[in-house]
Amino acid sequence: MATKCPRCHSENPDTLKFCGECGTQLPASKDIHPEVTETLQAPIRELTTGSTFASRYQIIEELGKGGMGKVYKVFDTKIKEKIALKLIKPEIASDRETIERFSNELRLSRRIGHRNVCKMFDIGEAEGSHFITMEYVGGEDLKTMIRMSGSLSIGMVLSVGRQVCEGLAEAHRLGVVHRDLKPQNIMIDKGGNAKIMDFGIARSMREKGITGGGIIIGTPEYMSPEQTEAKEVDQRSDIYSLGVILYEMATSHVPFEGDTAISIAIKHKTEIPKDPKSLNPNIPEDLKRLILRCLEKDRAKRFQTAAEVEAELEKIEKGIPATERAIADKRAFTSRQITVQFDLKRLLKPALVLIAVVAAALVIWKLAPKRTSAPVPTDKPSIAVMYFKNNTGDPKFDVWSTALSDSIITDLSQSKYVRVLSTDQLLSILRKLGLLEARSYASEDLRRVADLGGVKHILLGSMSKAGEAFRIDFTLQDIQKGEAIASDRVEGTGENSIFSMVDELTRKVKGNLQLTKDQIAGDVDTAFARATTSSPQAYAYMSQAYRYNYQGEFRKSIELLEQAVALDPKFATAYYLLAHVYNHLGFSTKYGEFMRKAFELSEHLPDRERYLIQSGYYQDSETTYDKAIAAFEKRLQIDPNEINAERNFAVLYLDLEQWDRALELLHGNIKSGVEAVFPYANAALAYSAKGLYDEAREVLEEYQRSHADLSYIRESLARVYLSQGKFDLAKEEADKAFTLDPSDYWNLLTKGDIQCLAGDFPGAEKEYLQLLDSARKPDHLAGRARLGFLYLCQGKFGEALEEAGLGMTVADELADKQIHSVLLRFSSYARLRSGNPKVALAELDQAKEEALEAGSIIRQISSLHLKGLALLEMNSTNEAPAAAGEIKKLVEGWLDEKLIRYHYNLLGNIELKKGNYSKAIEYLNKAISFLDYQKGTGEGHALFYEPLALAYLKSGDLAGAQEQYEKITQLTSGRLAYGDIYVKSFYMLGKIYEQKGERALAAENYRKFLDLWKGADPGLPEVEDAQKRMESLKRNTG
Repeated sequence: MATKCPRCHSENPDTLKFCGECGTQLPASKDIHPEVTETLQAPIRELTTGSTFASRYQIIEELGKGGMGKVYKVFDTKIKEKIALKLIKPEIASDRETIERFSNELRLSRRIGHRNVCKMFDIGEAEGSHFITMEYVGGEDLKTMIRMSGSLSIGMVLSVGRQVCEGLAEAHRLGVVHRDLKPQNIMIDKGGNAKIMDFGIARSMREKGITGGGIIIGTPEYMSPEQTEAKEVDQRSDIYSLGVILYEMATSHVPFEGDTAISIAIKHKTEIPKDPKSLNPNIPEDLKRLILRCLEKDRAKRFQTAAEVEAELEKIEKGIPATERAIADKRAFTSRQITVQFDLKRLLKPALVLIAVVAAALVIWKLAPKRTSAPVPTDKPSIAVMYFKNNTGDPKFDVWSTALSDSIITDLSQSKYVRVLSTDQLLSILRKLGLLEARSYASEDLRRVADLGGVKHILLGSMSKAGEAFRIDFTLQDIQKGEAIASDRVEGTGENSIFSMVDELTRKVKGNLQLTKDQIAGDVDTAFARATTSSPQAYAYMSQAYRYNYQGEFRKSIELLEQAVALDPKFATAYYLLAHVYNHLGFSTKYGEFMRKAFELSEHLPDRERYLIQSGYYQDSETTYDKAIAAFEKRLQIDPNEINAERNFAVLYLDLEQWDRALELLHGNIKSGVEAVFPYANAALAYSAKGLYDEAREVLEEYQRSHADLSYIRESLARVYLSQGKFDLAKEEADKAFTLDPSDYWNLLTKGDIQCLAGDFPGAEKEYLQLLDSARKPDHLAGRARLGFLYLCQGKFGEALEEAGLGMTVADELADKQIHSVLLRFSSYARLRSGNPKVALAELDQAKEEALEAGSIIRQISSLHLKGLALLEMNSTNEAPAAAGEIKKLVEGWLDEKLIRYHYNLLGNIELKKGNYSKAIEYLNKAISFLDYQKGTGEGHALFYEPLALAYLKSGDLAGAQEQYEKITQLTSGRLAYGDIYVKSFYMLGKIYEQKGERALAAENYRKFLDLWKGADPGLPEVEDAQKRMESLKRNTG
C-alpha cells in the first residue's frame, strides 16, 4: 500500500520512512485515516478571472501554485484593496487538525507587524473551500534574482541580509519561527527592499503541540540539521537557513546539493560547506566567517539571535566602499502592486528591427485609473452562436456560415442584458473540439461548447435561398434543460436583406431569452448596417479577414479587407482592422493612414465600436496616449470582460513598459483560449522583460498545445531563447518558423540576429541581405538597419553609415518620419563612436525634430541623450546639462516615468567627464536600476553599462570595472544595436588584466578583440593599441 506524504502529498512505497520527494518523515500506514484518503481524489477548484469568490473577492489572475494550493491576486471589495488569496487544496483542507493548526499559526503570524514581513490577514471557508488571505506583494523573489543575475553584488548581499534579519528579529521577539525560510519566500522591490513571505507555517516557540511531532517542515536545501531529524526547532534554525541564503546570494550556489531530499539532508548533518570564497573570491573575509558561523551544525555555535547577525552585517557593510553599498528605499511598504518592468509595431516587428529601446526595471504601477473587472451578473442570460449551415446549394454562400454567426454575435453584443460568447472565443473552442469544419453538431458537441464557454444557451441555424428569397431558420436551446425553447425564422429578399434579417433575428432571440418588454425597448439596439457596413459582402470579407489576422496570415487578411473597403468606402471597422494588419507587417505609415480613415468614419458607430477605434487612433502617437487610455477605459466600462479591448489595451502598456499591467489585461484572453496569436506573443514579451523566461516559453507552448504550430509562435520562442543566450535552441526555433512560413521575411531577420550574436558574422550578413530581396519596402528597412548593426559590431563604421543612409532613403520613400528619425539617430551614434561628434550633433538635432513631428516622445528623449554625449565628446560640459534637463522635462510631462534612465545616464556621463567618479557611479547605477531584463528586441544595456565600467576604472576600482565589462560581454539582445561597445569591452578587459599582471588573460581578451575587428576600418586607435600590447606581451613572455 502506498503512503501519502503529509507535506507534499506524493505517493511513496510503504517501505519508506521518509518521503522520496521532500524528505518529510512519513506516518505509519495505520495512522492514515480513510476519509482523508478518499478526499485526495477531490478536484482542485479553479477560480476564473472576473469571477467573485466568497461574495467579496474579485479574481484578477492566478499568481502560482504551491504545496498548499493555488494563489490568486484578488480585489477585496470590502476594503477596496488588491490582496493575495491562497485557495487550500481539498486534500489538505479536509483534515480538521490541519485547518486548526493553520488557524493557530495565522494567529501567531498576525502578531508580526514589520516592514520586512508580509502581513497575513485571515483564514476562511466559503463555497466549500478553505482559503487564506494575505498582503499582495509584487516585485521579484530573491530566487529569481539569483537565477538571472548569478551571484549578487556584495552590497546587495549585505543589504538584503540585514533586512531579512530585521524581519526575523521581530518575528523571533514575538516567539514565531519561520521554519521554511528560502529565497523563494523573500520578495525584493525596485528600491532593494526585502519582505519575508509565508510565515503561514510558522510555529510558536512558546506554544507546544500546535502540530504533530516528528513531521519535517522546510525545503531540503535550506533546512537546518535539526530540521532534517524532525527535532524541535527554535529561532537558530531560521539563522541556519539565513546562512544558506547568504551563501547562495554571494556565490549563486547553495552549500549542499543532491539528487534526493534525503541525500541533501544527510549533507546538512554531516558535511562541512565549501568555502564560499572558493566560488567567489570577491567575498570579504569577515562575510565568509559570518556565513560559515550561521551554518554551524551545532546550533549553540551559531549566532543566537537575528539581531546579532544584523549587527555583524552592518559592520561589514561599513567596511566596504560607499559606492558598493546597496541602499534600500526606506519608504513603508504598502500592498499596492509593485511591478517589474512593443509598440504594436511588431506587434513590434519594426521595433525588433530598428529601435534599441531599453526597458525599465521595478516600478510601482500608478498610471491608469484603477478598474476592477466586475463579474458577469449570474442572472444575465448567456449564449453561444454556432456557425450556420449553408442550405442554399451555392458554395459562394459558404462564407455566411461564419459571417452570420459573427454578425449575430456583434448585434447581440450591444445588449446590456445578454452575455454573448465572442467570435474568437467560439473559434478557439471549436478548434479545440475539432468542430471548425463541422456541418452539424451532436447534442454532446453543444454541451461541450456550452461548458467550455460558460454559457447556458446555444443558438443554431441555417440559411436557405429560393430565387431572390432568403430565409434564416434558427433554434434556441437551453443546454442545462436539454430542450429547445424556441424555433423560428426570418425572411428577406436579396443578399442585401441579410442585415435586416439579423436585426429581426436578434430581437426574437432576446424575447426568447425572457428579457422583459421594457428591457428590450430600453436596450442598445443600433441597426446592424449602421453599426458596421451597408454591404453584406463587405462584411463577409471582413469576417474572413478577421480569422486570417488572428492566425497571423496577414497578407491574406489584407487582400480581403481591401475588397471590403472597395465595396464600402465608409466601412470604419474594416479600415481599423486593415490598419492593424498593415502595422503587423511593418507599414507604420499605412497604419496611420487607415487608422485616421477609421477615426473619421467612427462618429456614427455605437459607443463600443467608436471607443475602440478612438483608442487605436490615439495610440498611434505617444503624445495622445492619455486620450487612448481614456477611450479604452470607456470601452471597458461598457463591457469589463471584452477581451478584444483588453488585448489592444495591453499593447499600450507594453509600449509604456508596464509589463504587469499588460499581463493582467492579456490574462483574460489567454484564459479564455482565444485563437489569436497576439496575446500569447505579447505575454511572452512581457514575461521576458521581467526575466521570467520559463513563463514566456510556457505561454507560447500553451498556444502550440491548444491551437496550432504557427511560424509566429516559433519566432517568438526563438526570441526567448536568444534573450537567454541559448543560441542553438533559438536557431532551431527560427529554422522551424522559416519552414512553416518561408514567405515571412521576418524569420530571416530573427535568424540573422541569432547568428550575429553567436558570432557568425558571414551567416548573419547572408540572412540580412536576403531581406533586401523582398518586394516589401519595410523588409528593406529591416535589412538596412540590421546590416548597420552587424557592421558596427565588426568595427566597419563606414559601412554602417552607408547602410543607415540607404535605409533613410527607403524611409523617405515610405514617408515614414519615425523610422527616418531612428535611422538618423543610428547614423549619429556611428559618427560619434568613430570620432566625428560635430556631424553627429547636427544629425541629432534633426532626428529630434523629426521625432517631434512624428509624435514620438521616446525618440526625442533618445536623441537628446545622444546629443548630450556628443557635447561631452566635444568637451562642452557646460551645454550637456541642458540636454539632461530637456529629457527630464519630457519624462515628467509624459506617462512613462521609467524613461528617466536616460536623464540619470547623461548626468552620470557628465560627472564622469568632470572627474567626479563617485557621483558618476551613483547616477549611472541609478540609470541602470531602470533597465529590464533582455527580451530579444534589441535593448540598450550595453550603452548603460559601458560608462559605469569606465567610471570604476578611472576611480581605480579595477574589480568594479572588470565586473561591468564582463557583464557587457555576456549580454545578448542588450548589445545587438551596440556591437562596438561589446567588442571594445574585450579590449578594455585586456588592459585591466594586463594592469593586474594577469598576462594570459590579457592576451586572451586582446586576441578576442582583434579577431572580432580583424576587418575593421583602418586607423582605429584601439586596434593599433591592442596589436602593440599583444606584441609586447609576446616579447615579455618570450
